[in-house]
Amino acid sequence: MLPILAHQMTPLSLRLYTSSDRAAWNDFIQQSVNGCFLHEREFMEYHSDRFQDHSLMAFDDDNLRGCFPAHVVDDHLISHNGLTYAGWIVSADATDLDNLHQALLDYSQNNSIINLKIKLPPAIYDDIYQKTFDALNSNGYSVNDTADDVVIDLADWQPSAKKTIGYRNGKFDQLQVQQSEDLAYYWNNILVPSLKNRHNATPVHSLAEIQLLQSRFPDGIKLHIVEFDQEPIAGILVFDFGNILKIQYAASTSLGFEKNAMDYLYLELIAQARQDGKKHIDLGIVNERDGSINQGLLRFKKQLGGKQLKVATATYTFTA
Repeated sequence: MLPILAHQMTPLSLRLYTSSDRAAWNDFIQQSVNGCFLHEREFMEYHSDRFQDHSLMAFDDDNLRGCFPAHVVDDHLISHNGLTYAGWIVSADATDLDNLHQALLDYSQNNSIINLKIKLPPAIYDDIYQKTFDALNSNGYSVNDTADDVVIDLADWQPSAKKTIGYRNGKFDQLQVQQSEDLAYYWNNILVPSLKNRHNATPVHSLAEIQLLQSRFPDGIKLHIVEFDQEPIAGILVFDFGNILKIQYAASTSLGFEKNAMDYLYLELIAQARQDGKKHIDLGIVNERDGSINQGLLRFKKQLGGKQLKVATATYTFTA
């Protein structure tokens, strides 16, 4: 267990988040320039049994200036292995980034942290990415590319003719896309069997966990399915971050593969997102566990109109 020491610097002070801060934390996240529902306490704490929370809040006198979702593993401070991305979540002016990262270094050193790790988002996730990158570099963090993401820019979406051929040859005519509330059917009959058969894997979230999260964030977590003869044959679970849609789980039955249902579902979702004024769709990373790129998955996502982006991790190791 790490000792808990107060840290002061002019003009910011850092302290640990406590349960009494829940309302202030959530309100700040909702008003921030780079946060989303992933960083609200109701999302972070669904897996609190897996992570020893060590989230921090930064204040200028009594004014909250930043929230830092984090957990500790021994004497390592990590932001955050249970979230797609984290780091300092800040207000719209984002003027404190350099001070926030310096304060974090001082706090960590005073609390016997030996290593800091921050999972950065793809650059398209917020308008302050360059400011964050500059603040990390100026404070001596190492910033290295650690994953390969594929993102669709909806202002310049150009899917390949191979993916859209179903519209021209009539293969998509018998398919219907709709939003579904039946997470249990999708999980048990499509997603879990598909992951098991194709990758010998299981979903990161259990059915109970995703049902809980969807009940807490009904506007942020939505399931879309494709039906053929009123039978669900493919589905995509989407996380809606406002200007960005993130594809979280996508799976198909064998009949769905035969009917190219996944192509159809992606194309329909992308077209609808564009019509709704979204800016980007994050199709997810294409790396295997060893870091190598799954070339087939990369090709599939590029054919949907995606472009490959690097995702970085910032680290700082303290020397004795």
